[in-house]
Amino acid sequence: MLLSASLACACLGYSTPPREKLLIVAPAAFAAALEPFIAFKRTQPNIERCDILTLEGALQEGEARGDAAERLKRAIYTRWMDNTCDALLLVGDCTHMPFRYMMLDRGTKPAFDTAFYPSDMYYADLAREDRSFDDWNGERDSFHAEYFGEVHGETDKQGAINFDGISYLPEISVGRWPARTNEEVEIIAWKTTCAQRAWAESRETIPEVLFVAAGGWIDNRVAITKLARPSTVGDVAPWSAHLMSFFDAKSPATEHELFKALFSRVPRIVCHTGHGSPQGWDQCLDIRMLEFVLRNPSLPVLFSIGCSTAEVAPQPPYTAYLDVHGIEHKGTNAGEVFTAPPPPPHVLQTTEFDATSMSEEALRVRTGGAPCVIGCVTGAQPCAHTLLDGFVESARKNPQQSVGQWWKSALAHYHATERLSEIKSDEGWYPPSIFFQGMKFILLGDPTSRPLASEVRESKP
Repeated sequence: MLLSASLACACLGYSTPPREKLLIVAPAAFAAALEPFIAFKRTQPNIERCDILTLEGALQEGEARGDAAERLKRAIYTRWMDNTCDALLLVGDCTHMPFRYMMLDRGTKPAFDTAFYPSDMYYADLAREDRSFDDWNGERDSFHAEYFGEVHGETDKQGAINFDGISYLPEISVGRWPARTNEEVEIIAWKTTCAQRAWAESRETIPEVLFVAAGGWIDNRVAITKLARPSTVGDVAPWSAHLMSFFDAKSPATEHELFKALFSRVPRIVCHTGHGSPQGWDQCLDIRMLEFVLRNPSLPVLFSIGCSTAEVAPQPPYTAYLDVHGIEHKGTNAGEVFTAPPPPPHVLQTTEFDATSMSEEALRVRTGGAPCVIGCVTGAQPCAHTLLDGFVESARKNPQQSVGQWWKSALAHYHATERLSEIKSDEGWYPPSIFFQGMKFILLGDPTSRPLASEVRESKP
């Protein structure tokens, strides 16, 4: 028989998770396209409330200080303090919804040893330990007043790696829909609604999680094999695991066929380790395959720790960008040389400076694709596996929770495991890379999605 949410949790041995308070922020032009999705979310058993705030309205709230990203963050912070928001969905890509760019003192002379990367963690890490607002701008002398979430240690060995003193630990879960038009909002909303209904209505007793190991600049077979171990909580198995290794791949075409066959198993989550690029997962999945590879009744959540699989915006000052003062730059990749600290990017980029990736297209493609993707906006390092470990372990222990809650736990796990509060510079470049690893991963999708939900799954006899 079919079970209610609370009864299903009890039969399967899990406690019912707290209901989430979802805030959707979108440009006013997208509001009408979001109405069916908001109505759907308000019927979901894990949602206590679902509110919409227009970007324009958020920017008019409170004190008239800071740029659009800070004003938006202050509006979100107010709702978190009022206990009306613990999950946030930002609707819009880098041309429609503000991005905050964190800074790294990356050793590149033409860039004046400076790099900027988009980070939605800025909107998740709302407060300091005393619950006061954290603007991610702890150091404001000279040009530092325009730099946020600064991470030092690659070229500046004297000061703290956490130069702006951010807390790193998120107060809320945050996801983003990379929509550019009303049509794309409607596509992503429809796809997300269909996936969430399919997950909840599935009669599978045990869903499947697929783990993909495809090589990389470290051999992570041991780590991924450990993650893919049979999963149980007490006597209950929240999922069955299948591990696919591409370390000895000989023909990309052959491996693509194997990968497509595995998707016929209808996995709920697919975790990928190995090389990546904006075009896709090396040897496994690319933009061309999205429409026909990922066609199954229950679209999966995708998580890759490969490099640049979730590129979502320009990467100044290397690539061309619009700066905070409205000046266009061609970037160091095109020969520009900065002889002083580069101006940071504007929180909203114009279309000519937009960047995209398979992860964004997975949400925007009309058929197939995925409703949720987690990936890295730039190069990833081996320590990213700690993020994947935290995500999988959180899902294993709390299968009734949402993707956003698992990701929030993964960031806390990463902070503790990698000892970020104690990390110090050495003669190399790796310590700051460890520190800002979590800052450069992004969740694209509704953070309240629950791919392992079991409201209507049948219990075992």
